[in-house]
Amino acid sequence: MILLAEILDQITIKNVTFFNRVVMAPMVLFGYSSKLGIMGEKMLQHYFKRAHTGIGLIISQALSVTSKIPFIGGACVYSDSHVVYLKQIADTCHFNGTKFFAQLAYPGFDYRNGDSINDLTEMEIVEIQNEFISAAKICKTAGCDGIELHGAHGFFLNLFSSSLSNNRNDKFGGDINGRLLFIKNIIAGIKEFADDNFIISYRLGWDNSLDTDIETAKALAKIGIELLHISLGIPSDRSLETPIDFSFNNVVLTGANIKKNISIPVIIVNDIKTLNRGNHIIKNNLGDFIAYGRPFLADEDFMLKSLKNFDYKPCIECKNCLWYINSDKCPAQNNA
Repeated sequence: MILLAEILDQITIKNVTFFNRVVMAPMVLFGYSSKLGIMGEKMLQHYFKRAHTGIGLIISQALSVTSKIPFIGGACVYSDSHVVYLKQIADTCHFNGTKFFAQLAYPGFDYRNGDSINDLTEMEIVEIQNEFISAAKICKTAGCDGIELHGAHGFFLNLFSSSLSNNRNDKFGGDINGRLLFIKNIIAGIKEFADDNFIISYRLGWDNSLDTDIETAKALAKIGIELLHISLGIPSDRSLETPIDFSFNNVVLTGANIKKNISIPVIIVNDIKTLNRGNHIIKNNLGDFIAYGRPFLADEDFMLKSLKNFDYKPCIECKNCLWYINSDKCPAQNNA
């Protein structure tokens, strides 16, 4: 008889063992200060306070890999000067048994704003490719357990992978192999220095159909991605036929369908809310990790309190999340 895993069970990828399958999802901390791409004390404390609570994996907010474009998120990873703050977070996580990934992104491109990657020259693409590789090497030097390439939410890498946004007529466009060539080159560059203690993850945004999502996921696994994190993509919304007994949304349904078709581990995310609901996903083999965003924003001790009550739900689901305007005004956080 096959014994299915649960959310508090360990899981190992390569030589990296995660204490459990709970993930703190990447979330840009708007309004938190940074200087020259280095996180300020308040931003650092956000991670430190959650690192001691027994989370299996913390993924950083999106970090810019370039100095050329101002980045609204503030934190960056394009210089050796960024090793120190990343090492502080990684060391704090490791002291408490938590693994830490840095999420890497290229700023300034958003499908929702009409931005396009179709006019970039091949020389510009190679330059950006090298910035991603250099950023990943900085993360490894800092002691991160891996990186996550941000290929979701209509941002830069998502624009390359999606059949709806990539209309290039050169080797970086066309079929799925062309659309993923840029990402394949980044992965190949990272693998030149990555060892069995460093994981290459990818946040995959959905495309125009489940079939395309599955094809893309398989292709990413084939070119070396070791962990997939399924989220929103291009288009920003889409309708799927949801089974009557499925109590989760279309993002989770997409991730569960991808999980059935690939052999590498999958992170499931989006409006899962409680450890109990996440445990249901793991026990039914619909995913390998469960990522939570707003619960960790609403209460830094979400993990500790959830261990005592698997139905603990700190986020009160304000119509407009005040955290992204001014975290000090989050009513859930103030009552936690």
